[in-house]
Amino acid sequence: MKRAIMVAGAAVVLGVLAVLWAWSLWTGPGPAVSPGGKSPSEQATTLIRITDGMTLTAAADTLVARGLLKHAKVLLAGARVTGKGRSLRAGLYELPYGISPRDLLRALTTGTAVQIKVTLPEGLAAEEMAEIMAGSLGFGVDNFLAAADSLVLAAAAGGRLMKGDARAIAVHDSLLSAESSRHPRRFRWCEGHLAPDTFLFAEGTTAASAAAFLVETQWARLDAVLAAVAGTVGADYSRQELLTLASIVEAEARRDDERTLIAAVYVNRLRQGRRLEADPTVAFILRKKGKRLFYRDLEVGSSFNTYRHKGLPPGPIGNPGLAALEAAARPDSACRAMFFVSDGKGGHVFSRTASEHEAAVREFRRIRAGNRTDRKN
Repeated sequence: MKRAIMVAGAAVVLGVLAVLWAWSLWTGPGPAVSPGGKSPSEQATTLIRITDGMTLTAAADTLVARGLLKHAKVLLAGARVTGKGRSLRAGLYELPYGISPRDLLRALTTGTAVQIKVTLPEGLAAEEMAEIMAGSLGFGVDNFLAAADSLVLAAAAGGRLMKGDARAIAVHDSLLSAESSRHPRRFRWCEGHLAPDTFLFAEGTTAASAAAFLVETQWARLDAVLAAVAGTVGADYSRQELLTLASIVEAEARRDDERTLIAAVYVNRLRQGRRLEADPTVAFILRKKGKRLFYRDLEVGSSFNTYRHKGLPPGPIGNPGLAALEAAARPDSACRAMFFVSDGKGGHVFSRTASEHEAAVREFRRIRAGNRTDRKN
């Protein structure tokens, strides 16, 4: 009897010790040095990518290979006990050396992945923004643009963007197709509807999710601007028209304090039935952004050419930021200028009459010629 009690007692003690040992393996620190022999102070963390559909076994083997885990079986056993064996979340993870198997599993199942910073400057065309997004997040440019186009077209069909009915959408769609066939640029529904800014995206974000985020962010900004300008100039435009005007303001403005003045000039011209004669619309058609335009360029046959056609172009020529949206919706009401030209110093000269404008143009050309001479000397 005593012997049986002693055996049972020994078994209990061994069981307790085994549990404590297993617990220490599960919660105790992992390797503190990377496989390359670097100390924690030299390499405190490493990046691990968990792909869609990766099994826990494959993840554990990766952690062992990267020196974060001594024994894959410890992680696998802990996952079975906790019920988290099928809870891995895809992403790129920055994991510290010395972390316990329990904390490793927690990190890989809570989705606290490394986020990727993406900066999208104001005024870029849709294709340019798509290239930045695709290069940063690893999906296809065409996939992103197709997803964004579909979202905007669906919103237009739902009456959210354009004045008119399905006929207006059909006309716009056929116009974009015709323009794309005649010019070196592909004209897109999502032009203007992608929010510029600096954003953080999780590793593994899909093209569709990224497109939806940028489009919905731009719409939220647009809605907020329109809500703030009820009864003013901005309230007279559809969402698509306001985006279009803002995209031209964005392309022209070089200083923050000039946006509302530039918007005012265009609104003044629209009210008088004049052509906008906005260089950026021609540069957009010909893919000559930032390049000098010649008189022959201003004759290009396109409904986006505001030197030949009155009113706003059919759609945005880039993706405006919030400041440009606000300026387009609330231009400077005191500004009576009808013209503006570069002052050669990073800003513009605004003029009410053609003679004043011609004098400003002559002065700009004089300054430009002097700058060229200085560079040659």
